Amino acid sequence: MMNARCALLGAAFALGIGAPGAFAQEKRDIFKTEIFLTPYSKLGDADAAGDYPKLNGQLLFMTGYTGYFGIKDENGQISRSHWNSVQPTAEAALVWQLSQRFSVLSKITFDSSVEATEDNAFSDLGFTLKNLFASYTSDNFALYGGKMDMGFGDGWHAIDGLYNGYTDDFQYNGSIGLGARYTFNTENMGAHSFAGLVFKRDDSALSRRLTFDDGFVSPTRGQPPAFSNDLNSFILSYDFRNLPGLKKTSGGVDIGRLEAEPGYGESANTISARLRYDTALTDKWNLSWFNEATFSSAFRGAPVSNGNGVTSLSLSYDRWQFTATTALRKLSGEDEKLAQYGLQSDWDWGAAGTVTYVTPIGIILQSGLIHQRDQSLNINQGVFRIAYQTGF
Repeated sequence: MMNARCALLGAAFALGIGAPGAFAQEKRDIFKTEIFLTPYSKLGDADAAGDYPKLNGQLLFMTGYTGYFGIKDENGQISRSHWNSVQPTAEAALVWQLSQRFSVLSKITFDSSVEATEDNAFSDLGFTLKNLFASYTSDNFALYGGKMDMGFGDGWHAIDGLYNGYTDDFQYNGSIGLGARYTFNTENMGAHSFAGLVFKRDDSALSRRLTFDDGFVSPTRGQPPAFSNDLNSFILSYDFRNLPGLKKTSGGVDIGRLEAEPGYGESANTISARLRYDTALTDKWNLSWFNEATFSSAFRGAPVSNGNGVTSLSLSYDRWQFTATTALRKLSGEDEKLAQYGLQSDWDWGAAGTVTYVTPIGIILQSGLIHQRDQSLNINQGVFRIAYQTGF
């Protein structure tokens, strides 16, 4: 539900961001609080002169408080109306640049896997290998493969603040995939990028989590498989930027299919479209407006079509950022059909406001409020985070 992203764009292979010739993020976003690796991530002082091979990295340390309040569960599965959670996070992202074009990228996370609906602090801690993949990039073309973050649309990683709507249903972090991207950029036509990716869920030893209490465990033990273990899910993407007369506008479209494991629900055909507007209002004030709409033929394995949309507006002033985000979702079908799968036809909606401040020494202070209705569950959260990131 909450969106905690950091410095490094996020899954450009399935989305509209990339290498110097493929929509690179020109500088680190100082307001983000989670690291996402892409095939084009350089990190640290990777642009500094030096011989290959060389190692560069990004480190993030964070502690967060979340107060859950006003919780209402119409199904009665959550009996408490409020509780508090204080949990730490540490991330280490490394890029082994073996040559100018070939790199091996990895990310390890130390965090909590707690899902308790009661007060908790510094509990269920462990280490997880989030990413491990190889990337070959040229000026206009890229190939990549391994354990990567991927998904439909950009919202699950690109939206600022604490909340990204219902886009988490369309992200598949740490999946195994193979992909390619081609980009061309001309003065008269702007920049255009085309990408394709096939992927599967990771049920290998790489998906195991190292915990203090139980050693290596599967994070999905006891749960049905989220999607297929065969390499038959795919995403096709198109993105544009710097079009003549629309220099401040970018966007794109993803289409694809998430293949269900046989006997475990319905496969989903999905299309997602996005549009973003970025501009400088004054010397210090900047505005970013992100919009995304997604339609899918299945909902969490049930044969129920659904659509959702999210809009997010961010204003930044020097070291301050103010973000407001709203989201809507609607499931299609008669009430009787939806009830067969424990679903409701009422509109789901969410809203959030976030304030972020970065101190001169780089410490990130972030606070906000979130409300979301997710079918029978209404949840409110008050969040405060303190984070620090550095590179080498």
